[in-house]
Amino acid sequence: MHKTITTNSEIHLILKTDCSKSKKVLAYAKSISSNIKTTNISRTKSTGTIWQTILTKLDKSPKQLLDKSNPYYQENIKGRDFEDRDWTFLLMNNPDLIRGPIAIRGNKAMLIDNPTDIYKM
Repeated sequence: MHKTITTNSEIHLILKTDCSKSKKVLAYAKSISSNIKTTNISRTKSTGTIWQTILTKLDKSPKQLLDKSNPYYQENIKGRDFEDRDWTFLLMNNPDLIRGPIAIRGNKAMLIDNPTDIYKM
């Protein structure tokens, strides 16, 4: 995964390139900045350190990023409780469980649930 430190003129999107929500977010992001970096979370291996940086910027726990409607979540994770370290490990190894794209600009990060939320960056 690319570095997660960005400038205020750069938007780093962590997304799934085959996801329609991610495609919309990318299109909207391009309308507000010409300096867009993307990381396809489905194909790029990440580290716990990178995830800790992202989670700190988001001010969220790893569990808050998970798509609880995902069949894998429903069958294997629902009702279980883990330490934050274990939730982070789950994110690293199951990126398809992340419920939406993540946008990072400078020290600000946002989990994008609605594609137009990118305009709040």
